[in-house]
Amino acid sequence: MEKFESALQKVDKEKIKNAVKLHAPIQITTYTLPRNMELYMHEVLTVFLKECHYDNFSEYLNFCLGELLTNSKKANTKRVFFAENKLDINDPKDYAKGMSIFREQTFGNIDHYLTEQKKAGLYVKLILQTLDDKILIEIKNNSVLCKFEEKRIQEKLNSVKQYNNEKDVINKVLDQTEGAGLGIIIMMLMLQKIGLSKENYKIFVKDGETVTRIEIPLNQKITLDIFSLYDVFIKNQTTIPVIGENLEQLNKLLAQKNPDVEKIIDFISRDVTLSFLMFKNSTKIDNNISRISKAFELLGIEKVKQIYNPKNKEIRIISKKNDINDYWNHSYAVAFYSYNLARQFGMDKEFSPEDIYFCALLHDLPCILIQNASDEQKKAIEQFCRELNFEDKVQDCFYANEMYNKGGVKYFEQLNFPKKICSAVDYHNNPDSAPTEFEKLIAVIYLADAFQYYEKNIIDYCQINETVLKLFNIDSEEKFLMISKILCSQIKKKQ
Repeated sequence: MEKFESALQKVDKEKIKNAVKLHAPIQITTYTLPRNMELYMHEVLTVFLKECHYDNFSEYLNFCLGELLTNSKKANTKRVFFAENKLDINDPKDYAKGMSIFREQTFGNIDHYLTEQKKAGLYVKLILQTLDDKILIEIKNNSVLCKFEEKRIQEKLNSVKQYNNEKDVINKVLDQTEGAGLGIIIMMLMLQKIGLSKENYKIFVKDGETVTRIEIPLNQKITLDIFSLYDVFIKNQTTIPVIGENLEQLNKLLAQKNPDVEKIIDFISRDVTLSFLMFKNSTKIDNNISRISKAFELLGIEKVKQIYNPKNKEIRIISKKNDINDYWNHSYAVAFYSYNLARQFGMDKEFSPEDIYFCALLHDLPCILIQNASDEQKKAIEQFCRELNFEDKVQDCFYANEMYNKGGVKYFEQLNFPKKICSAVDYHNNPDSAPTEFEKLIAVIYLADAFQYYEKNIIDYCQINETVLKLFNIDSEEKFLMISKILCSQIKKKQ
């Protein structure tokens, strides 16, 4: 039997929080689903739902999870049982014969069948993930649904409308072929209690797996409230936070008798808010530029000196602290990685590495602006929440950078930024939804971001988007790690 010590407090809960924020899937795999593993999965779902602002759904969805896990485990046991008894699960006669003795023969000898299904590599996976508009709870197992199982499930789903509550189901349903068939119907009644329907429940076969999925729309009240705070924030975004030490170094370069333009551009391009300041000013003249060198050329050295003058009212100088500066370091690293990945994998045929670099540099800018909100912005948001009687957690969620991509896009669009930059901010955590014209651009930035988070142990390899990995011909963690080491060594040489 599998052994697993279920104790969520020993797991880094921050990983669940980060997975929700980054739209990264949380995946747990088991071969025999021992009781402690099942309890662990329930604990993970509870924390996940809390991060998604659906604490009140926990009881109902945990019931559904238990039912789906049991069904998947049973499906795997059936495959082993049918194979052991030389029965064809897709043959009508064999299926009827097998199911007539399945429960009786497996009930008292379940450890044997669990051992055999583990040997056969039959697994059950729990996958939890947030997308821009919904939450996914998926159970996968590699026992492909047969036509008889599919028919039976559909019959149960169609019969749900006959029942009003769980007691009604127990009184009316009698189906002894695979158990009473109560679970699916009661599960649907549970979903109805939280405002969902059978449209939110899907079961299908894909890539040799049976996938059972519950789709839950994001909490609209919380989502709309958070999004409204971005309007207030943007309205009061009158200054850009700049690290004082970096600004001082830049002005020393600009003050030289014969300024080294190439060195100045390189310095600016390593600092996300210094780059943003220059680009914000160049966009007023030409909004098609997405290269720092072009923005510098358009503005000219004298205008650049004015922009970076410490007395410029657009600038708000902040101190250099490790926790704050991490966003600056992260933005530069993702930009550097994106640039090199684009060249290494031939992505520069569609987008220039310089364009990709700048889009990547700005991908998390909204997080920087929120983390370094001005006193005026904080007061305006606090007053707005008080006037509309918002829950306290709305402000907490906003300052935790929830929905920062959507809020950031709104800000960039107001500044008339190019679509590719807006798309980089909007979709870098959700590459599957990226506009077709920017798919490869987003994929590069997403992968560069993933390397950074992987290196910091924020995400695991199994959480990285498979479509993006395939695009870059990365088919193993070993290959991913090899590229990661190359990128790390390259950026160290630049520092």
